[in-house]
Amino acid sequence: MLRTRAEQVSWWESVLPAEVLRLPEELARVDTLLDDRVFFTPFVPFFDPRAGRRRRWRPTCG
Repeated sequence: MLRTRAEQVSWWESVLPAEVLRLPEELARVDTLLDDRVFFTPFVPFFDPRAGRRRRWRPTCG
């Protein structure tokens, strides 16, 4: 399943100090780019929960 947003804060994040949760400026800019829906649009069809689980080919020894 593709998740682009956290639905709730994890226990670990809730115990960290606020200054640790802030991103450095350069990473904050990257995070802003990744928040753009256009970035994830090509991947959405591959992670559609309504499509069910796809079988993946696995090599076998034999």
